[in-house]
Amino acid sequence: MVLPSIDALQEFKVQFGIFPAEFGRATSQINVSTKPGTNQFHGALFEFHRNDKIDALQYAFTSVPPRKQPFKWNQYGFTLGGPVWIPKVFQGRDKLFFMSNFEGFRERRTGIGLYSVPSAAMRDGNFGEISLPIYDPLDRSTQFGGNVIPKSRIHPTSQRLLEFYPAPNTNTGSLVSNYQNSQNRQTDKDQFIQRVDFVESARSSWFGRYSYADEVAIAPALYLNGTKLLTNVKQAMLSNTRVFSPAMVNEFRAGYNYFFNSLGRELATERDVVSELKIPGVSLGPPIAWGIPSISIAGFDGFGDDSEGPYVNKNHLYQFVDNLSWTRGKHSFRMGFEIRNDRYNQVGNQFARGAFLFEANATKSLTDTKSGQAFADFLLGYCKRCEASVALAEAHFRATSQYWYVDDTWKIHPKVTLNAGLRYEFSPTWFDTNGTLVNAHIPAYDTTPHVADLNRHPTLVRIGSGDFYQNILLRFNPNIKVARDGRLGEKLVKDDRNDFAPRLGIAWSPTSKWVVRLGAGMFYSQDTGNPRFDMARNLAGRRRDEATPTDIGLNWNAPFRNLGGTVQINNPYVLANINGRRTPYSFQYLLNVQRELGRNTALEVGYIGSASRKLESMRAFNESIPGADGKVLDRAPYPEFGRIQEVDGSGKASYNSLGAKLQRRFSAGLTYLFGYTWSRSIDTASAIRNHGGDTLFPQNSYNLRAEKALSGFDTTHRAVTSILYELPAGRGRQFLNRGGVADAFLGGWQLGSILTLQTGFPVTVTSGVDRSNIGAGFDRPNYVAGQPVELSNPTTEGWFNTTAYVLQPFGAFGNVGRNTLISPGITQWDFSVLKDFHLPWENHSVQFRFEAFNFPNHPNFSAPDTSLSSVNYGKIRGTRTNMRELQFGLKYIF
Repeated sequence: MVLPSIDALQEFKVQFGIFPAEFGRATSQINVSTKPGTNQFHGALFEFHRNDKIDALQYAFTSVPPRKQPFKWNQYGFTLGGPVWIPKVFQGRDKLFFMSNFEGFRERRTGIGLYSVPSAAMRDGNFGEISLPIYDPLDRSTQFGGNVIPKSRIHPTSQRLLEFYPAPNTNTGSLVSNYQNSQNRQTDKDQFIQRVDFVESARSSWFGRYSYADEVAIAPALYLNGTKLLTNVKQAMLSNTRVFSPAMVNEFRAGYNYFFNSLGRELATERDVVSELKIPGVSLGPPIAWGIPSISIAGFDGFGDDSEGPYVNKNHLYQFVDNLSWTRGKHSFRMGFEIRNDRYNQVGNQFARGAFLFEANATKSLTDTKSGQAFADFLLGYCKRCEASVALAEAHFRATSQYWYVDDTWKIHPKVTLNAGLRYEFSPTWFDTNGTLVNAHIPAYDTTPHVADLNRHPTLVRIGSGDFYQNILLRFNPNIKVARDGRLGEKLVKDDRNDFAPRLGIAWSPTSKWVVRLGAGMFYSQDTGNPRFDMARNLAGRRRDEATPTDIGLNWNAPFRNLGGTVQINNPYVLANINGRRTPYSFQYLLNVQRELGRNTALEVGYIGSASRKLESMRAFNESIPGADGKVLDRAPYPEFGRIQEVDGSGKASYNSLGAKLQRRFSAGLTYLFGYTWSRSIDTASAIRNHGGDTLFPQNSYNLRAEKALSGFDTTHRAVTSILYELPAGRGRQFLNRGGVADAFLGGWQLGSILTLQTGFPVTVTSGVDRSNIGAGFDRPNYVAGQPVELSNPTTEGWFNTTAYVLQPFGAFGNVGRNTLISPGITQWDFSVLKDFHLPWENHSVQFRFEAFNFPNHPNFSAPDTSLSSVNYGKIRGTRTNMRELQFGLKYIF
């Protein structure tokens, strides 16, 4: 996406609720048009600047106040428009015009990272500072003398990995928030737009636009494990508007969009740590996949690279749109279509460098549950869960979508207008020309362990026909059924051809000051490529093994069971999509009343609601039954498989809101807008993957009713007030209406303010460990009856009553619901001052701007840590918005 400069915009329109059938997909639309050139040359030069010298300190979460960190922000550019004019060669007035826009953005922001890491003594194997005894994994009954692990027992791989895990450098007497570092984030963006308009005749006009955007974003983290994001976008569009008659106008557009995106890690292409460590079962990847294995240690912040990525996208979109407007009598018809061809090409995978979880498992006594320490397990090299992909996945997706609509605005009566429309959308599922997609055909969804009837077991089905393993190096466990016979169709996911979207709205004006609107409509969501790309990752292979309290055999020497010469995946982690896919849809409805209060002021009150169904969400099949004994897969329906992650259409959601808006149009130098919304959003999953405080999977994928809760983005109350006021002095104003010194000092002043108040988002309290013993780690704890959750005086050191939750018994699910805690809200006041200096030349001016973001320097805290196993449980260690930032701007307008 290319985001044009504000100076390049002619107009923008936000549509929400029920809008005409011309528009589909999302339930809200933002339509933007760029400025055309004119017969006069016009434009602007601008520069906006922020830096650490004029900004406030970031919030201090420790007793040591943070130092002001380096920060620079520059946003600059120009717009220039006018007639295409070549002296003595071509005069383009009234015929040919241009508009050019460039904007650059440079940000250098140093943040403070605060982490909880093991102490220096613990790094040497000395756990004398903790009360929990550390037992020798070799016999599970002998405690290490003095709680000290001999240095000879520290695994060499763990010792080498400590290079990437810093020792404490602050608050060294504690295991909480004891490492702090500076993180120098870098963002560089450039975008350019060139528009050309041509007036062919009084009946035909053309315009073309080329847009370009390039971005580099580097975000450091703990140590050498940050991210590098590269984005490049190119767009081209040609449009023709032709007037057939005063009652009939046609608009045609053709467009092309290229999108490149690369998400890699800080050491990508620079250092192959995986190759250095030589961990069995972790494949060596191409340079884009280089980096550090992901290490998670219960009770501490982990280190190494995130398990996500790398991902590289090279996408192409071709689009053709035609809209015909026809007025006949009291009817205004609008009809048209959109044809778009998407070519979505992606390479990437999760766990390319391996991901290893360490818990207090191997160093825990079989008879003493209050023993063991996760970092001790790490030093000794005993993993709780090990995951690694075999290779990067690759997919070349193709799809051609069609959208057709007809809309009629009927002026039934001077006071009554009816709008009726019908839209049809056909968004086919993706076809993979690479031929590597694999889906799971699941005849029945069983929950009992070890289903005896093999006909009920899943079959892995590859796209196409012939040999399942054609051009594939890995092999699945022979007990796993595979097929390549077209049983799931040519795309493995069926098309939905039933996406009819009717729209109906009526507006009634009983008097010139009143308007009542009532409407309803159906909206469908566009299919995205990521869930389908998951199926390409199956043949890229993913190893996943889990240790148990009684089977601690996974370690750095053998992190995966049954490793052999041939890459064989014994209990594969399968990524599937439901074959009988339905397009997610939302039925929207509204009632709105507007009342004019005087010439320039209006009050609007309304209700908007929606019911959404068939929402894509993630659930796990082949999930084991909770239990305290035995291996995880011994309690699974299909023991030859690991987890089967399926994207299905089981998600449901409802939304209800009441809103009020008081608005004054700009008059006598004043405009203001006050808006308030009360809303309640409830769903079973807030995103196809985890959103905010949600977990990736349900706690129990066989009981989705237990997931019904407030949405992760629910905001019960939100109020926004904006005011813009021009001082009534200077040229063209009520007082001192003249130029000269009076206008230079007192004229052209404008004050602006935006105040935002909103309640917080819901978050989920989690156990943080796999207490249910199903190999998932998405458990929720138990609620302690009678304990209040909220505190009368919450602080960043304790935002809620942490004693209200306890770990559930081992081998069981907890009884706490999803999204039961509310995170801190937002109070944000932004303020601006603007001064226009009129220059001696007509229509030339210089504008000076001063803007303060979060003017009162109010901390807007992020959500508290809600994992019972975290050392920061119940604490807040971040802010959702920055502390006060000041910005100065200078703009030359002509």
